[in-house]
Amino acid sequence: MEGIVCEHEIRQAAKRSANLARPPSMNIWRHFVRQGRKEYSTSARLAAMACESLVFVLGIPALLFWLAATGSERWRFTLPPVLSAVCVVLAALGLLFALWTVWAQFRHARGTPVPIMATQKLLAGGPYSFCRNPMALGTLVFYFNTAFFASSFRPVLVVLIFALCLIAYIKLVEEKELSLRFGDEYSHYKQSTPFIIPRLSSFRRQGGGGAGP
Repeated sequence: MEGIVCEHEIRQAAKRSANLARPPSMNIWRHFVRQGRKEYSTSARLAAMACESLVFVLGIPALLFWLAATGSERWRFTLPPVLSAVCVVLAALGLLFALWTVWAQFRHARGTPVPIMATQKLLAGGPYSFCRNPMALGTLVFYFNTAFFASSFRPVLVVLIFALCLIAYIKLVEEKELSLRFGDEYSHYKQSTPFIIPRLSSFRRQGGGGAGP
């Protein structure tokens, strides 16, 4: 009995030593992967998406218009009516594209855009056949055109900073986590699909019915 206890203590000590020897960054990435594999109930995912919608669909556009309204005259510019109409159309298309991505994540991969409620499978069809980050693409198209429609460089500058931070997060954090979680499957998808700007061939493939949900 004492021998079994000693053997167990030796194994535990070895495990602790291995954890101490592992670089802190590896422990962080292991945490990200474990969190990404955790599946949440439908009600929890719906609640998270409702809260996120309040912030990203209503809150941020309201902030952009507030920035435009409270800024000095030197920040403002005037758009011709035609360009204002184009901004409205592009903003609506960007929002619809982002919402399509949310639906794909929720319906086909049991996930959400919220990082702690990540998709449980790798999506490569539907909006993800155009680029690897359709949510970012749709969101930025929506925000940039909203900012230009507000006719002020202040919201445009804020969206530009937001875009740079978002792209940096995707490159430095999200892609690393996806690579660890999905392995070769993500590597092949990454090689064949552009980062955020769709290729013309992606639209042809969609038109020919080649993409999945």
